[in-house]
Amino acid sequence: MAKVLKFKEVNSDVESRMKDFEKIRIKFKADVKKAEAKKAAAGKEGKGLFKSISEFFSDNPKAPAKPVVKK
Repeated sequence: MAKVLKFKEVNSDVESRMKDFEKIRIKFKADVKKAEAKKAAAGKEGKGLFKSISEFFSDNPKAPAKPVVKK
């Protein structure tokens, strides 16, 4: 047999679920703000260790400096 709930029981269940949802929503908003602040504080993203090391040791010729024109 199906259990028939009283209106107060249903209402309190809905209220408790709404409170739980509100807690989760506030926590999520705080996490999003922390992530945005962390991203803004980090500035630009790093290249990565391997790429940094390879660029350091690569023998790429630099563009020749413009010759000095004497007048």
